Amino acid sequence: MMRIGVAPGAYTNDLLAALRRRINIEAEIVSPERDPDEYRYVLAVDDDPVPPSNDVRRYITRQTSDAPQWTVVAARHLLPIAVERGVALPIAVPMPVQLPHIDGGPHAGVTVLPGEQQHKVTTILQSDGMSVLPFDTHEVGIVIDAATSTSQVEPMRRAMAEEKVVIALSVNPAAADTIRHDTDGFLTDGLNEISHLAQQLIENESDRLRLGFEARRSVAFTSWDRVVRALLLDGRVGVPQFQTFSHLPARARWQQRLGHADRWRSARYKEGGYVEYGDQRLHMGQLGELRHWSLLNAIGGRDQ
Repeated sequence: MMRIGVAPGAYTNDLLAALRRRINIEAEIVSPERDPDEYRYVLAVDDDPVPPSNDVRRYITRQTSDAPQWTVVAARHLLPIAVERGVALPIAVPMPVQLPHIDGGPHAGVTVLPGEQQHKVTTILQSDGMSVLPFDTHEVGIVIDAATSTSQVEPMRRAMAEEKVVIALSVNPAAADTIRHDTDGFLTDGLNEISHLAQQLIENESDRLRLGFEARRSVAFTSWDRVVRALLLDGRVGVPQFQTFSHLPARARWQQRLGHADRWRSARYKEGGYVEYGDQRLHMGQLGELRHWSLLNAIGGRDQ
């Protein structure tokens, strides 16, 4: 039986639940009174405090973390930083977020995440006639991350899990790792373009619905079980194969099941209910229900 200690912190219960689902592992919160050498590993998230131990393994979600152990990181842009911190074999596993129940359709309210550019972007939006709401307001369906450098991954992924459309700057590595432009959110090159994209989303409910649905789907492919698995692995580097490529067998089954429809997974949605692939065009409203459903399932997919 392997004994694992978990540092107290915001994600302690998530780690404990994932550990207790594994075979031959006994997990508990690390107590200051206990000898840390009783544990094979001590797991922690970011800067959660841990007692001196032979093997501390951390899941890092923020670039600003001061922890020395960057064993597993929550996004690819953190991998080089982990190497700079002295971790020879860092692993990237996307940060899990809870998928809440979605009540109602896509909302058109706009919010701006806290940061250096928050006031400037809020002023631009308001001068263009848009109201800016607090993040947790029920009417919010469009979330703007105006950070020009790396921002936190968790607020973006939490918004995407709630089927909110995130607009962020392409120079932000955290956003570029998280968002696929015009598929599950928007990446833009400048602050002035943010207002245009927000106005476009406010006026187009179909785009909000499409992007919000894809955003929620894109963050649903990870879990704390995968984080724990990566934390307990030895001798792995980069993005683990189980995390990046585990969808390939499923994709092969889809190809057999969908036949010619499979190629349309890389098609693009167009205004007017069309999807285009190369020089070919299909009007979704003219398809039978089964082909319509099959194509909607074939389009998309992403590297997690």
